[in-house]
Amino acid sequence: MNYSLPEETLILQETVRRFVENELIPLEQELPDRSNSFQLPEKLHAELTAKVREMGLAARDVPEDAGGAGLGALDNCVITEQVHRSTAGCGVFGSNFASMLYELGTEEQKEKYMFPAIQGKFHGASAFSEPQSGSDMAGIRTTIEKTNDDWAINGNKCWIFRANTARFILVLTRVKGTERHEGLQWVIVDAGMPGFKVGREQKMIHGQNTYELFFDNCLVGEEQMLGKMGEAWASGTNFLFAGRIQIAARALGIADRCLEMATEYAKTRHTFGKVLSSRQAIQWMIANSAMELHAARLIVYDAASRAQAGEQVFAQTAMAKVVATEMAAKVVDRAIQIHGAAGVSDDTILERCYRDVRPMRIYEGTSEIQRNIIATRGLGLPRL
Repeated sequence: MNYSLPEETLILQETVRRFVENELIPLEQELPDRSNSFQLPEKLHAELTAKVREMGLAARDVPEDAGGAGLGALDNCVITEQVHRSTAGCGVFGSNFASMLYELGTEEQKEKYMFPAIQGKFHGASAFSEPQSGSDMAGIRTTIEKTNDDWAINGNKCWIFRANTARFILVLTRVKGTERHEGLQWVIVDAGMPGFKVGREQKMIHGQNTYELFFDNCLVGEEQMLGKMGEAWASGTNFLFAGRIQIAARALGIADRCLEMATEYAKTRHTFGKVLSSRQAIQWMIANSAMELHAARLIVYDAASRAQAGEQVFAQTAMAKVVATEMAAKVVDRAIQIHGAAGVSDDTILERCYRDVRPMRIYEGTSEIQRNIIATRGLGLPRL
């Protein structure tokens, strides 16, 4: 079996890698006080996202005839991996949820939300998680109920990224009276709508803070319904699959950069009269990181390739997320150990990488949930 990437994907990989090396990584030194690895000063963010659009990589998973790049899951995975070799400006390649709007939206919704988002005029957010249902999409409790000519949303969401600046939010709700996999519905909620409030900021370990959302008889019209009524389970699971591959790809990029840093540092650092890289303990740490990264990359690329081919990837995306995120945690930790005190200071990016990697074992379904999926969907063991 040939495990090499297609030639077109390799060209794409190199193009994005050059952009990251020339445009993003230098910002790590220029903006040492940045709050997280995604956000940049507004003007700089706009300039870099404009360059990304010029490269044809805005809305990567939206077809070209709709203004996107028309890339599949594997190409998207490779791009994300390269972008996350940097700890600055990763948001310039971010999603505006254009693919979901393309797949499910009406022509009016595309004109109002998708095309302006692709053009960088504003951004959206998605609201999935709730206090009582984090990894359990079937446990959604936020309801939508018909009231005369409108629909009323009631409930609350939590851990929502960029909700404070989003022009619109894709909110996953449940038609009142339905349970579990039935009756799930996406609703487009505009910022500032009566009955909708962005609550407190939830400060996160990696600085990319989230927000609570509250819906108190928030009235929306039929034109705000996204997709067929009550049939959001399939699109919601596809959303999670794509998200898990993307998180796995982020982990690959961070691990790759940290392994590179550890290797270079070990070649130049001298202790007790010898270069650090000559010591067997250090060599083994670096070798273990290289092996684990290589194995994880094969698993992630396999899941992305299968998803791109239209295969069912319940178990494969779960495996990719678990293996890649747990691998990255070990690779970053070893890199910090090799750097010593410098590794836990802001003299290097390693402490930021450590904070960026840790939440990945929780987002889009915890590692424990992923192992349940592998056991039940992949190996046929009984479900709870």
